[in-house]
Amino acid sequence: MNAHRVSSIAVIALLASTGVASADLLDGGFENQAVLQNNPYWQQSSGQRWGAAWNNWGWSSWQANTVGSWIGGSIARTEDFAAGWKWAHSGDVFGIIKDRQTMSQTFTASQSGIGTLSWFDANRAAWREHDWFGRPNNYSVTITDSLGNMQLIGNFTSEVAGGNSYSGSGPGWWTTEGKSTWFARSGSNFAIVAGRSYTLSFNSLSPYNFDANGNVTGVDDRSTFLDDISLTIVVPLPPAAYAGLASLAGIGAFGAIRRKRNARA
Repeated sequence: MNAHRVSSIAVIALLASTGVASADLLDGGFENQAVLQNNPYWQQSSGQRWGAAWNNWGWSSWQANTVGSWIGGSIARTEDFAAGWKWAHSGDVFGIIKDRQTMSQTFTASQSGIGTLSWFDANRAAWREHDWFGRPNNYSVTITDSLGNMQLIGNFTSEVAGGNSYSGSGPGWWTTEGKSTWFARSGSNFAIVAGRSYTLSFNSLSPYNFDANGNVTGVDDRSTFLDDISLTIVVPLPPAAYAGLASLAGIGAFGAIRRKRNARA
C-alpha cells in the first residue's frame, strides 16, 4: 500500500479516537474518602499510613462509608499485621464490599460517548477466631442512569493471591504475594448520555447459608477489595466529521496516485 495512503488512514484512526474525557469518579482510590471520614492511621517512617489498632490486635481500621463520594461498603487502610492483612494497590486506602453489600458513586455525564471502566480487586486473606475467610467472592458491576436504565458492566470473582486460605493451609495468608497482589479488571463498554446522572455500583454476591431444612440462615462472610477505579468516556466524532476525514484521505490517496503515474511517464 502506498505510504501516503497509509499515513492518511493513520490520521483518520488517530482523529477518530480523540475526544477522550474522564468522567469523573471523584475518588477512585478512596484516599479522599479516608480524609473526609478521618480514618485513623499509624504514620510509618516510610510515609505509609497503616490502619490504626483495633483493640489490642493491630487489625486495620475498617469503617463504613458515611461521608464522601462513595456510599455503602467500607474502607480500610494498608495493614501489615501478622503478615496476613492487605496492602492497598496504590496509596494507603482501599474499598471493601462483603456479604450482599453494594458500594456506589453517582456522577453527571458532561459528554455523550462510550464509557470504559477499569479497576483492581483482591480478597481478604485472613484468619479470624477459628475459621479462614480467604474465600473467593462473586460480585457484579452495574451502571444505572437517572431514568432507571441499568447496564451490566460484568460479573467477576475476586480471589486470594497465592491460594485461597479457607482450606486451612492458607498459602496466600502468610506470603507477601497474598498481601500485595491485586488483579487488574475491566468490563464491557457502556453508553453515556450528556446531562444524565449515573450511579456506578459494585455489588457483592456472597452466597447464602442454609440450614438442614433449606432455610436461609444468613450470608457467608466473604469480601471483595477494590482499588484504583478508573472511568473514561470516549466521545465519538459525529458522522459528518468522519465523512470529512474520509474525503481528505481520498484526496490524499488520489494525489499520491497522480504523482506515481507522473513519475512513470
